[in-house]
Amino acid sequence: MRHQERLSIATLLLAMLVITGCATPVKEQGYSGFLGDYSRLKPVGDDQYLFQSDRVSDYSTFMIDPVALLFTQDPENPQFTEEEMESITDHIIGEMTTDLTAAGYSVVNRAAPGVGRFRIGITKVDATNGAANVLIYTKVTGAGLGGIATEAEMVDAITGEQIAAGVRWGSGSRVLRAGFTKTGDAKILINRWVKGFIERLDEAHGKTAG
Repeated sequence: MRHQERLSIATLLLAMLVITGCATPVKEQGYSGFLGDYSRLKPVGDDQYLFQSDRVSDYSTFMIDPVALLFTQDPENPQFTEEEMESITDHIIGEMTTDLTAAGYSVVNRAAPGVGRFRIGITKVDATNGAANVLIYTKVTGAGLGGIATEAEMVDAITGEQIAAGVRWGSGSRVLRAGFTKTGDAKILINRWVKGFIERLDEAHGKTAG
C-alpha cells in the first residue's frame, strides 16, 4: 500500500471516530420494577439474568402484551423519533410471533387457561451509527455499535404466576453482522435473543433440533 493511501485511510478512520465518538457498550441496567418478581433471577454469562420454572413445558399457547418503554429520552436531544421507537417495539412482537409460530406454538390475543402471557419492557436503547459499521477500520473500534436492554417475563395469563423471566442487555458485534440503521443493532440483538428463548422453550418441551 502506498504511503498516500495509508494516510487517506488513517485520515478517514480519524474523521469517523471524531464524528461517532467512542461508543460505550450497553451495560446492565438497574431493575425497573416492571417484573412481578426479581428474586429468582440468576446470572447467566455476563449479559443476562434468567429464571425458568419447571412449568414452562405446560405452555404451548401464548399471548404477547404491547412492549413497554421503561426509559425516557432527553427531550432536548432524543436519539430516536417516536416512529423509530415504535419500529423497535413492533419488531419485538413481530419476531416473537413469527418464531413462536414457526416452532409450532400458537399465538393468540386473548387470555385463557393454559395460555402464557409475555410482558416485555425496554430499559435502554443506544442508536447505531451505520456509517461507522460499513468500514472494517471503524467497525472494529465499536464506535458505531448500538444496543438494547430489556426486562421480560412469561406469566400465566389467568393467575399471573411468573413462569419465566429475564433481564438482558447488550451491544452490537465488532465481528459479526452489524446494523446500518439507527435501530439496526438493537433489532439484530432482539432476533438473537428471541431465537435463544425459543431454543430453551423447545428444550423444556423435549424437542430436539432436527
